[in-house]
Amino acid sequence: MKILKKIGFVLALLPLLANAQSDPKISQHLLTQTHYNPAVTGSTWMGNITLLGRHQFMGFEGAPTTALLNFDVLAPTINSGFGLSVQYDKYGPINSYNAMVNYAYHIGIGDKQTLSLGLGAGVQMRQYDATGNIYENPDDPISYYDQDTHIAPDVNFGIQYSLQNWVIGASITHLQRYFMKDDLRFPNGNYYAYTRYRFELGRYWNITPGIAVHYDNVTVNEEVNLLVEYTKAIWFGASYRMSNELKPQSVVPMIGFNITDYVKLGYAYEYNLTDLAQYNTGTHELMLTFRFKTRSNTYKTPRFAEWWCIRVCVFSTTLRTGIFSLKSYKSWTRHPAQTTPFANAFK
Repeated sequence: MKILKKIGFVLALLPLLANAQSDPKISQHLLTQTHYNPAVTGSTWMGNITLLGRHQFMGFEGAPTTALLNFDVLAPTINSGFGLSVQYDKYGPINSYNAMVNYAYHIGIGDKQTLSLGLGAGVQMRQYDATGNIYENPDDPISYYDQDTHIAPDVNFGIQYSLQNWVIGASITHLQRYFMKDDLRFPNGNYYAYTRYRFELGRYWNITPGIAVHYDNVTVNEEVNLLVEYTKAIWFGASYRMSNELKPQSVVPMIGFNITDYVKLGYAYEYNLTDLAQYNTGTHELMLTFRFKTRSNTYKTPRFAEWWCIRVCVFSTTLRTGIFSLKSYKSWTRHPAQTTPFANAFK
């Protein structure tokens, strides 16, 4: 019976295995996007470090697992964001590693309007490890391919437009595949598009509905999502995911807390609506974000160290010269709405 269960699971999993050219799916992508759209890099006034862990199809050995690290920070004096994304993904005998350096340029094009362009460049590695296979003939030539490692460059591009509470964006990952079309060892170009709008209901409630589409050259994945924020201390919501021809795929309830102004914790549970549901107990995803102040919050005017200032004042026909004592520059705080070229997205 256990063997039949495994066979059934593998058969149900075949569409996903055939779709190994796809990026890992993240349930809480609304709260951390830089790994698939570099244009979001530096889109908040606080610096962000996000750690995320995801375990799919709990209860079945060899099911996909994903770990993600996103870092981004704003450099307001040059309207730019800088970041780093590191990702690990394992499914079956395949281990995938990806490291990207992200850059975004934010262009103010009107009152509370911003156009952001982003580029990510890095490296990816795919490792095939099936050393646990048992062969009737230990000298079987196929056993020589039980371990195989490949490394290649990786490039992502993204764009995002924001108008006050409305955000729309699109991106493509693995652009280099257009020059490596015959190399099936790495993922195809993956396409993303999304939009959302935040409704502010009084002083305490924010409601953000949105839609998202992901195409990996094999499958079109659609998503309808809703995120509710209360007093900026707790948020909760859900996503409903569909695949080709709007077939139900999964439902994802989620909840999160702002533990402090600088630490937030999020959890999502994904319940599968396909035949895979009978072989696992669902997918769990945990996210932890640390936020920190940067020079975009409070910073100093250009430093001239300590300097002598000579002031010449003319009163009537009298010339007076005064020598001022040492002056040090002062710190000053700028209000984001007056200094940022872009409207802040929900984070």
